[in-house]
Amino acid sequence: MKPFESQNEIAGSYLKELQAALRDGVPQVRDEVLNDIADTLRGLDADETRARIRELGAPSTIAADAMAETPSLEAPGPSRAYPIIMSIALIAGWYLVPVLGWVAGLIMIGASQHWSSRVRRNGILASVAVIAVSTIGIFAFRGTDAWVVGVVIFAVLPLLGNIFVADYLRRRWAVPSQR
Repeated sequence: MKPFESQNEIAGSYLKELQAALRDGVPQVRDEVLNDIADTLRGLDADETRARIRELGAPSTIAADAMAETPSLEAPGPSRAYPIIMSIALIAGWYLVPVLGWVAGLIMIGASQHWSSRVRRNGILASVAVIAVSTIGIFAFRGTDAWVVGVVIFAVLPLLGNIFVADYLRRRWAVPSQR
């Protein structure tokens, strides 16, 4: 029998309150508690129902007790794919789709809520700093006999710097902290 079948108005109202209080609980526990209490209240007249409800207590108390006794079923954490894709966009994007691929990586950093705002800010600033330093390096050596040094700085520094930034972000993925 379903919890609300053949219940008087008082019991039906109580069961609806209990159902609302249990809405965030594990479905199996929610159904079991509702059915048990519905069976307890089924067939009672109005006075008996009121007396039994006083014995049972408030729906919120029953729900809290049921949830406290339920083993915690932790939800799986956020996907590890996002920081990997972000790392690829940040590192390889600079070379595969010059500038735009790297900007896509920065946007991915800023868009994710699984990093604290401090971690997102640090990652974006560090990546921008790496690109700024490598750009200064190529301009500092242009027109000199050591122009190759500038090209090497511009080619290698974004790769190495963004590898470190991506690792920093990967290690802090979904780590609870103060936002």
